Amino acid sequence: MDGRVGLVNMGQTPLRATAVEEALTSGASVSEAAALAADGTAPAADMHASEEFRRHLARVLTRRALTAAEAR
Repeated sequence: MDGRVGLVNMGQTPLRATAVEEALTSGASVSEAAALAADGTAPAADMHASEEFRRHLARVLTRRALTAAEAR
């Protein structure tokens, strides 16, 4: 895969998940790369979700997106 991975609600501004991109470039599996999605992020907690839940969600949704992209 050759592409970029962006995240929203994981900091004050949208950001790129460069750890995921680098892992994929290095040959990591989708699961291994997606596990790095929350690295270097600073999500805010609010009444809808805790910081840890937002980190978990970033990893899950990144894995789903990468799996869908791989299937194309």
